[in-house]
Amino acid sequence: MAIFRRSLLLILMAAVIVGSANAAQSWDGTWAGGWVNGDGVQIIIAGDKVIGVFRGGDYPDIQKSELSVDGRTLTFAWAGGDGMLSRTGDRDASFTLHERGKPARSFPVHRE
Repeated sequence: MAIFRRSLLLILMAAVIVGSANAAQSWDGTWAGGWVNGDGVQIIIAGDKVIGVFRGGDYPDIQKSELSVDGRTLTFAWAGGDGMLSRTGDRDASFTLHERGKPARSFPVHRE
């Protein structure tokens, strides 16, 4: 019986370690970049959902925000545009920006 309990405890501990190692990193925080090329953006994320984006001197209302199943990509939209964040590191991501009437642009953003 003692061997069974130890084995069960080891299995549970291994499952917790593997589960936490595979868990996606949170996006929560403020991400910003692109200021050098005039495409500056600030993205505010809470609960892995975009709650605010600063573009063109304004904070337009966010219409949708969706996290990918693997947690590595976050897509969101506002009136007149949309964006996609793809994680490249713990505090780094690539941001692809689409706005009506302009070509798509991509640039790095960083968690502040």
